[in-house]
Amino acid sequence: MPDPAAGTRFAVYLCPPAGSALSRMGSGLLGFDVRAGQPVALPAFLRPGWQADAGPFGFHLTVVEGFFTDPAWWPDIEAEARACVACLSPDAELALTNGRIAVWDDGETWVLRLDASPALLVAHTLLLSRLSRFVTASPFAGQVAQGLYARPFEGVRMSLLHTPRGLDTWQPHFTLVQPYGGNDPQALRRELQACIQPFTTQSYAALTLFEKPEGEERWRVRAELPLGRD
Repeated sequence: MPDPAAGTRFAVYLCPPAGSALSRMGSGLLGFDVRAGQPVALPAFLRPGWQADAGPFGFHLTVVEGFFTDPAWWPDIEAEARACVACLSPDAELALTNGRIAVWDDGETWVLRLDASPALLVAHTLLLSRLSRFVTASPFAGQVAQGLYARPFEGVRMSLLHTPRGLDTWQPHFTLVQPYGGNDPQALRRELQACIQPFTTQSYAALTLFEKPEGEERWRVRAELPLGRD
């Protein structure tokens, strides 16, 4: 069973451009700017312990999960990811709509949940299927062994793609707080709602390949994967 804190890992995310209003908002909530590699002061309504799980990833929306891999495969992973994005037409819209606050994991995880455009769903499906051959271990192995994700189609996904999530049950989201340990969820909802209000609709011109080298706590940007334009 892989240790999430050990080993080299890759992922494909939507990550707001450096310096954008969305990046500043998300980085401020997590207490870390992943593009700059610098800590950011948390707002007064959050505590460092409430971002212990979310903070190391940086502000992002997962397109392909943070899988374990062999670092010798990095050139092939990057080339494959670029080829997948290049398959999309010049008119493809990597868009997100209907942003709203959702609360998961018995109140511990607070997210900005959004709906993906058809082109973004295609990108997710293509990247997940093509990059799965570079996976050496899955971060979901422990949960599956404990009996979670026990539905038959989830088992097939785990065998084929190393994740029980995604595809037609994909839930695109930015994690805002994890794990919340406070006692006033109504107040937290009000604060987060005010933060996300300008960002309930989003559009991207690129995806981003992330890495977490073995032995390091935090994730970082490895490469941008821009859409081709005529």
